[in-house]
Amino acid sequence: MVEPNVHPDQDFRISIEKDDKGIDRVAGIVSTAKTYIATLRVGDPMLSLADRAVRALEKFLDTLETLCPNQEIGSDRFRWSAAVCQSMRDFLEALRAADQTEPGSIPSFVLARAGAEAIRWDLVNRHTSDIKLWAWLGDLFASTYGEEAQQMRGASEAVGREYLRAIAYHAAALDQQTLKAGFAIGRLIAQLLPDLYMRRDHEEGALYGIDVAQRGIPMRVTNPASFTGWWFVTTEAAERLSDIHSSLTHGQTPDGFEHMDAKDLHAAVVHLRRQWSFNPPLRRHRRYPLNARLSMVRGYEHTMNLLNDDATEAVAVGTGAWHITDMSLGGVGAITPRNIKVSVPVAGDLVAFCPEEGTRWHIGVVRRLRTSKSHVEIGIATLSANPEVARIDDGHRSRELCVCDPVRPGGAVRLVAPVGTLSDDNPIFVVEKNSVVHKLKPMADALGGKSFDLRIYRVA
Repeated sequence: MVEPNVHPDQDFRISIEKDDKGIDRVAGIVSTAKTYIATLRVGDPMLSLADRAVRALEKFLDTLETLCPNQEIGSDRFRWSAAVCQSMRDFLEALRAADQTEPGSIPSFVLARAGAEAIRWDLVNRHTSDIKLWAWLGDLFASTYGEEAQQMRGASEAVGREYLRAIAYHAAALDQQTLKAGFAIGRLIAQLLPDLYMRRDHEEGALYGIDVAQRGIPMRVTNPASFTGWWFVTTEAAERLSDIHSSLTHGQTPDGFEHMDAKDLHAAVVHLRRQWSFNPPLRRHRRYPLNARLSMVRGYEHTMNLLNDDATEAVAVGTGAWHITDMSLGGVGAITPRNIKVSVPVAGDLVAFCPEEGTRWHIGVVRRLRTSKSHVEIGIATLSANPEVARIDDGHRSRELCVCDPVRPGGAVRLVAPVGTLSDDNPIFVVEKNSVVHKLKPMADALGGKSFDLRIYRVA
C-alpha cells in the first residue's frame, strides 16, 4: 500500500506499474484515492487548497480510466465499480470536510463536480439514485443561482455546468454499458456540455424534468402540462451528435476526439444519440402493475436443463424469492430483498422465468439492474414466451439448442446457444420432433450475452 504522504504523481505511476504486473486494479483505486485525498491536508505548499483540490480530483478521475479493466465479467465489474463508488464518495466527503473547516476554500464548482461524479458511479454500479446526494447538489445549485435564473447552459466552469453534467449522466443509461463504453460516454458528455442546457419553461424536445425546488431526482416526463420545474434539453446536443456520427461514418475524427479510440467513440455516439434524440427509446408495450411471485433461474445451462426437463410449473429454484412489480408483452419487472441467499442475475444474463400462476417458462435477457440498501430490482426483456429445445445439425455434429420462434418455411427463427456455437456462416439444419428437417440460413451476425449467443436464421 502506498503511504498517504507520497506525491500523487508518484503514486499514480506506482499504481499503474504494479497493475501491469498483475496486481489487483481495485487496490490501485483504493490506494490512489487515499493518496489524492491526503494531498488536501498535506500537499504542495506553493499551491492553495483550491488548486490542490482541482488537481487532485482531475488526476484521480484520469487514474480511474487508466485502471479500467479491459475485460469484465459480472463479479469483476461489481468489485471494481463498487471500489470506485466508495472512493468517489470518500473524495467528495473529504472535499466537503475541508470546505467546512475553511468555508469557501473549495470552489463550489469543484464540490459540484465531485458530486456529479459520485452520481455517475452510482449509476455505473447499478445503484438506485441517492436522494440525499441529489438534494445536496440541488441545494448547491439553488444557493448559487437563486430564483432569478431562467436558463442554464453548460459552457462555463461553474456549478450550473456540473449540475448539467450530473443530469446528463442520469439520462445516459450508463448501467446498460460496459465500463469501457461508460468512460467513452463520459468523455463525450464532457465535450457536449456547451450544447446542453436547462430552462424553466418547457421546450419541445425536452426529455427530463427536475424539481429543483424540492431538490428532486431528474425524471422522464411524458405529460409536460403536469410538471412544474426545470427542463433538461438535449436538442442541440443531439444535432451535434448527428454531425459527429456523420464524420465518423466518413472516416473522419472530429475536433476534440483525437485521443479517443474510434470504435469506443462510435459506440458512445450511437448510444447517446439514441437516448437524446427527438424520439428517444420508448416502451413498445404498456406495463401493468402486478403483485405475484416470480420463479427465475439464470444462465444458459440452467435454462436449458429446465426446458429439457419439460417443466410446466414454476416450482424450481427461486420460487418465492422474487416479486413481480409490473409486466408487459415485452418483459417483466421484479424485485427481491437484498439477500445473499438469492442468486441475483446481472445485466446481459439469460434467464428463464415464470409467474406463480403461470404454466410455461419464458426466457429473456436482463436489461436493467438496480440495487439499494434493502432491495434488488431487475427488468427482463422477453426473448420468447414459448421456447423449445430442438436438435440442430451443422453437418459435423448434432446438439440440442433453444429455439425462440416457431419454425415455418420462409419465416425467421432465433436460436440461443452457448457462446461461440453459432459463429459459422454456413447453413444448419433443425430437426423437429416429428423428424421434419428444415434448412436454416444465417441472416445476421451472432449477438453475444453473458453466457449465450443469439442469432437469427431464415427458414428455407
